[in-house]
Amino acid sequence: MPFTNLREQEKEQRRNYILDAAEKMFFSRGYDNVSMDDIAGEIGLNKATLYIYFKNKESLFFAVVLRGALILNSMIKERIKQCETGMEILDAIGIAYFEFLGKYPDHSRAYLYFRSDRFSIEDNEDLCDNAKKVLELRDEEFSIVCNAIKAGMDEGTIRPDLDPVEVTVFLTLIVKALTEMRPNFKKVLESRSITPYQFFKDAAGFVHYMLANTEKKDTK
Repeated sequence: MPFTNLREQEKEQRRNYILDAAEKMFFSRGYDNVSMDDIAGEIGLNKATLYIYFKNKESLFFAVVLRGALILNSMIKERIKQCETGMEILDAIGIAYFEFLGKYPDHSRAYLYFRSDRFSIEDNEDLCDNAKKVLELRDEEFSIVCNAIKAGMDEGTIRPDLDPVEVTVFLTLIVKALTEMRPNFKKVLESRSITPYQFFKDAAGFVHYMLANTEKKDTK
């Protein structure tokens, strides 16, 4: 292997080593309770070395968030591969989100924190590349949902009087509300023997009812 390639490989390995350690600390202690000094001490490196790979703690955290965003994006694309209709795509995306929440709860919480008011991520030209990539993935998923709604309208399975962009915003807000459900709501549902999966299915049913085109097609 050429020396330059070897150096790049070593650099990438060290970057991932730092990222792995930071990820564990952010997940266990929370973003605000972890410093660059803490991370450097955890992995036995000088803090100055961390700044070679990451501009600051925020950039490092965004790299962790990007890991989760890439996982979710991959799960969505894998789920929709076999879908034939717009409504099937919407269902598949919902299932992918639910599975992501169950399999990667730490990444999900980090992503929620990324979207909170803690960081100025909207209309910020100074965002680091990691944050920009997360937003690009978010926008890509928004487009997938929007195009699925358009497809459903063309197929006649989704109401033709809807605005695809407006519906996509509405569905995005629903997903956000589901992922940020207040603990007391969870307890109320548990008291009625309604599991998170059952609630998700019921919510999907509500969405189907709102979007479904119930007008009879012309059979002539």
